[in-house]
Amino acid sequence: MHMSPACLLKYTFLVLFLICGCAAADIHGENQASEDQAPYVSRLNEPQSNAYFYYSRGRMLLAEDDFEGAVADFLKAIDFDPDDEDLRFELAELYLAMNQPENTVRTVEDILLRNPDSVRANLTLANAYFSNRQPAEAIPYFRRVLELDPEKDQVRMHLAIALVRTGSVDLASSELKEILEQDPDSMPARLAMARLYREIDLNQLAVEEYRELIRRSPDVDQAYLELGLLYEELKEWQKALDVFSEVQQQRPLDFTLRHHLSRVYVGMNRYDDALEELCIIVELKPDDFDARRKIGLIYLEQERWSDAVAIFREMLELKPDLEAARYYLGTAYERESKWDLALEAFLGIESGSSFYDDAISHIGYIYLETERVEDAISTLETRMASGRPRPQVFNYLASLYMAQGQGDLALSTVGKGLELYPENTDLLYQKALILERAGRHQEAVQEMKTLLSFDDKHAEALNFLAYDLAVKNKDLDEALHYAERAIALKPAPHIMDTLGWVYYRMGRLIEALKIIEEASRQLAEDAVVFEHLGEIHLSLGNLEQARTAFERSLQLAPDNDKLREKLETLADSL
Repeated sequence: MHMSPACLLKYTFLVLFLICGCAAADIHGENQASEDQAPYVSRLNEPQSNAYFYYSRGRMLLAEDDFEGAVADFLKAIDFDPDDEDLRFELAELYLAMNQPENTVRTVEDILLRNPDSVRANLTLANAYFSNRQPAEAIPYFRRVLELDPEKDQVRMHLAIALVRTGSVDLASSELKEILEQDPDSMPARLAMARLYREIDLNQLAVEEYRELIRRSPDVDQAYLELGLLYEELKEWQKALDVFSEVQQQRPLDFTLRHHLSRVYVGMNRYDDALEELCIIVELKPDDFDARRKIGLIYLEQERWSDAVAIFREMLELKPDLEAARYYLGTAYERESKWDLALEAFLGIESGSSFYDDAISHIGYIYLETERVEDAISTLETRMASGRPRPQVFNYLASLYMAQGQGDLALSTVGKGLELYPENTDLLYQKALILERAGRHQEAVQEMKTLLSFDDKHAEALNFLAYDLAVKNKDLDEALHYAERAIALKPAPHIMDTLGWVYYRMGRLIEALKIIEEASRQLAEDAVVFEHLGEIHLSLGNLEQARTAFERSLQLAPDNDKLREKLETLADSL
């Protein structure tokens, strides 16, 4: 219910009468009561008087954050005055604020039954559906609002966003373009257009729209800020820095902006500049623990272990329940090989913490480093028996079982993990490796293919399948496809060896030689790489180089009897 200040004052006297039993009618006198006051002042026993009492008390309860009590009073007010739309709107908007969109919908639908052309009702219903992530249901109500009031550009922008979220990008774009055709300087519409382009990953068009907005409205900080955020997402660090620096001149005390600047500096490996921004935040806002945490993480990146320890200890002194600080404190001690202190920190993390499973993995690692394998396994097994461990716990425990030669237990552990996380690629990869080591090669191949169905950019799975086909000397075009994709994703030396071996199988010997020579320089202790290098030299007729490579391979893997025989045969040829 929306009333003038004068009316509200008179209604306040009425509420005092209802609460205290005073004769409010005598305060103003008969002649002073205006027409819109009469139902509430001169007929105190009428339904509207009771309605306003409960409405007013509901407003007071709202001020005290008693939302449930306010709802109850608003409902009573509606019972006494069912024809008052304002009461129903107040209730609907309260439901929306309480994140109860279904109750908002029910309340507003009652209004629409009485008044289908109500702009406010249609808009409230659209917002209720929109906030409940039901954009398709919101669209017809946004459209109805625009039919009733075509000048509502803000509604047109909300309609555009709803259209984007239902996949109707072209329709969304046309709605915004219609606004911009009528008003090219419309800052909200141009901002919405830029956001639309971001939403559908047309980032260059988004940049152009932000730039046009800045050209037309150079004082709009939001455009600068969002353009900087876009550059940050795209990892175009220098451009992000230029934009954020310009905004900072206008907003020197904007701590959020300084956080963004620190992230940009980290992206540029300018850690000292990032630290400067974060230290300014901490100096001006000592309770910004996120800034303190980032300072500690930069110290870890810079291998300044004692500085990292100092800041995380300080955070825990100020706020002992900061699990992030405890976790990173343990990490800093671990990097310093201060095992007991690291264990103390990790063991102090509560089981309900989001850091708990990571801490368990670190505890297992520390036990391994201190030759307490049984303790490591016991710790992880205990975690397995309680609650729902995260995937890395299954993975790490399986690795420990493998290190102990307990392949069956390792496979069983990974299997339990996959029951909970059937699409987890780390667990699928671990399972494939366990099967491969158990001699169950074809099952391992199948697991790698399953993995790729969930993540077709998993470089190690691609490499595994490429090498498998190269060893079998079959489907070499497919092997090349796998290997080239793998090396594009991860140009590691063992993947270079796979690609080189595929080239060798295809008869592309010069390409094979070039890439495996590079792999051998980076994997100087890998017997297989040197054996491959020897085979390529042998095929090219470079017998002396072949012998050198084979000798190095045999030195690294002295049990390779087949290679020993090959060397003896080669020696007879020299």
